[in-house]
Amino acid sequence: MKFSGSMGNINNHGNSKKDSKRALLFIASYIKRYIPRIIPGILCLIAVDLIQILIPKIVQRIIDLLSAESFSISVINRYTIIIIGLAIGMVFIRFLWRIFIIGAARRIERDLRDDMFRHLESLSFTFFNSSNTGSLMALMTNDVNAVRMAAGPTLIGLTDIFFMGVLALIFMFRISTKLTLMVVSPLPLIVFIMVKFGPEIVKRYKKVQASFANISKASQDAFSGIRVIKGYNVENIELQRFEEECNRYVDANISFVKLWGLFFPMVAFLASLSLAILMYAGGKSVILGSLTFGEFLSFSMYINLIIWPVAAIGWVFSILQRGIASASRIINLMDNKTELEEISEKIPDSRVASENKSGLKFAISSFQGNIKYKNIYFRYSKDKDFVLNNLSLNIPEGSKYGIIGKPGSGKSTLLYLIFKLFPIENGDIYIDGINIKNIPVSLIRKRVALAPQAPFLFSDTIYNNIIFGTTNLGREDIEELAKAVHIYDEIMEFKDGFETTIGERGVTLSGGQLQRISLARALAINPDILVMDDALSQVDSSKELGILENVFNRMKGKTVIVASNRISTLVKCDKISVINRGIILEEGTHEELIKKNGYYSKIYELQRFEGEI
Repeated sequence: MKFSGSMGNINNHGNSKKDSKRALLFIASYIKRYIPRIIPGILCLIAVDLIQILIPKIVQRIIDLLSAESFSISVINRYTIIIIGLAIGMVFIRFLWRIFIIGAARRIERDLRDDMFRHLESLSFTFFNSSNTGSLMALMTNDVNAVRMAAGPTLIGLTDIFFMGVLALIFMFRISTKLTLMVVSPLPLIVFIMVKFGPEIVKRYKKVQASFANISKASQDAFSGIRVIKGYNVENIELQRFEEECNRYVDANISFVKLWGLFFPMVAFLASLSLAILMYAGGKSVILGSLTFGEFLSFSMYINLIIWPVAAIGWVFSILQRGIASASRIINLMDNKTELEEISEKIPDSRVASENKSGLKFAISSFQGNIKYKNIYFRYSKDKDFVLNNLSLNIPEGSKYGIIGKPGSGKSTLLYLIFKLFPIENGDIYIDGINIKNIPVSLIRKRVALAPQAPFLFSDTIYNNIIFGTTNLGREDIEELAKAVHIYDEIMEFKDGFETTIGERGVTLSGGQLQRISLARALAINPDILVMDDALSQVDSSKELGILENVFNRMKGKTVIVASNRISTLVKCDKISVINRGIILEEGTHEELIKKNGYYSKIYELQRFEGEI
């Protein structure tokens, strides 16, 4: 089921009634997947309820027989065996409904978490730039668990309410209509309590979940930045911040529990009040002879049976409200458009696509490497300034193209737009004459490789980090790549060589080592286009030139884009563009730009002077 729409953030509450309806439909869409498991579970649960309803009737029969002349041990034995048999059958059937219903709820939990993870992976960088990891982790844990409870245990409670409760009432009415009406008279007040407390329960529970998300965020920030925290000796300050978040979480929970602590006991009190009415009115009926002792005993057993469905009304209501609140937060996440949904609806021309039974199929599997930027305007949000202003640039296929500019000039943004990580506000980018809006994301990221300035390495072996994007390379190929980026000797100095497990985000390696392993990973997929975004900024200049030469040789005849602040890195490029404030200032070869005595020439003289010093 599709739940489309726009969303400011995952905590956006929106219209309460509308959100609740969407949340219920959302939960129902997952329940539908396991109807073949849930229906047998509900039937087993109904069977258990029927057995529990029959037992008081049998007890009534036994008690009444004790005062009758037809009483005999054989009759008692027969009914005793029947009760034992029913109890054994109830144990077996109860096991079955737990397997079916609770098992289905756990599968719903798995599916929901899988769907959320899959959706998160499909979102663009725009979403992650405005979201925090802690909130997402809270959604994946607490909120998913709340939806599981709403999809499983609430079905059990509702079944008991409608079957055990209704059947018990029917049997009670058959015994005494007047006594039944007296006993159940307090119960309608439960509906009033539900209507009164419901909206406030949802409101306070959402605050609890939001507070938990803040704790997750604070924990994630502290663990990720532990080296900075220790380096600046601010452990006590961070501890105080964390304690403040924990206190807010406690306050939110106490506020919620206060209401819940008042709500549930009131429901339980009304159920107990019914039992008190039975003791008084039922006892008088037995004394007056209008009710047999067996009927009184079975009636009291029915009251005990009906107390759970009545109390379950409050329990189910609370669990369902929590599930609705959490489902609303999850829907807000799922409402974020994926990258594929941001793609233009234009139909590619006949060179690009062919029509077959399965629909429009992309026919290109590789790129020649010609890249063209045409009148690009880009900014990261509507309230920000443009990072790129009417920028146009042509990168010929098979060329080694350099881009230089000071930090914040827009060169990294220019490169990242090729990967369709952000939607372009105005303008177009073409690869081999095809608008990237009409090229599948998967193809671009399969045939265009990125070596970033700040690479991310997984907490895994060096070998697995290098082969992360491919499965076609053997050990010798990986070693050859490591030698090409001048990291092989350093890897072999580790005790376990390529099998060395690096820490989270590669913290056990130096910045230069991280960059070279990342570059080897980019080369491992044998890309048609290689993008190096200051990819060797933390590598020694003497090594950098050798690495670039090896990279250019491996990418011979293919397009390589090198963005750097170092002119020494760009000297061997076929052409260089100078970018500043989102516009191209100068273009040409290294020699041509030196002769222009412009921005590039000034940087060159400054860096040469620094090198001499």
